[in-house]
Amino acid sequence: GHGWAGMEKELAQFADWFISRPFRIAMIVLIAWFVNRLARRAIRRLVERLVRERSSSARSPLPYLDRVRTDHLLERTERARQRTVTMGAVLRSIATFAIFVLALLLCLGELGIDLAPLIAGAGIAGIAVGLGAQSLVRDFLAGVFIVIEDQYGVGDTVDIGEAKGTVEKVTLRTTMVRDLEGTLWVVPNGEIKRVANKSQLWARAVVDLR
Repeated sequence: GHGWAGMEKELAQFADWFISRPFRIAMIVLIAWFVNRLARRAIRRLVERLVRERSSSARSPLPYLDRVRTDHLLERTERARQRTVTMGAVLRSIATFAIFVLALLLCLGELGIDLAPLIAGAGIAGIAVGLGAQSLVRDFLAGVFIVIEDQYGVGDTVDIGEAKGTVEKVTLRTTMVRDLEGTLWVVPNGEIKRVANKSQLWARAVVDLR
């Protein structure tokens, strides 16, 4: 009788583990997927609204603006749209990563894995990686601020130290500048200390005549 009772208890525990835990894990994954869809949709709608507002303002310039200033306004609006789309993509990626990392930790907890040593180990590894990738993080953060503040964009003539010329590409890590000799400079964003942009709305040329 005692052996049969113990076997029934073990079978009940196995059934609980085999049925309830996978169900809870499936629910965690489903909820994470749903929350991720909501977050991405909210970010996409925010980006679309910002782009729509900038486009509508560009289609109805003030009457007293001349053609040159209107062209500059349209150009800045397009650059603002590109910045908004870029930041929307970055925000969606960050949201997806954070949501599914949290879901993974919850699933590991449901499997009975002690998360304290795992979190501690991940923290130590994160510190080590952070110390080794300080320049990469610095470049990324500098690139985010370059995009948000619109310090320069593709086609601008800039002076960012040794690299002087036309901007050909801007990413969150590097800036590519083509100088007058045709050399392509690839500059990490974290190393850019100051920017002289000669293409922001207007420029001045001084010509001496005898």
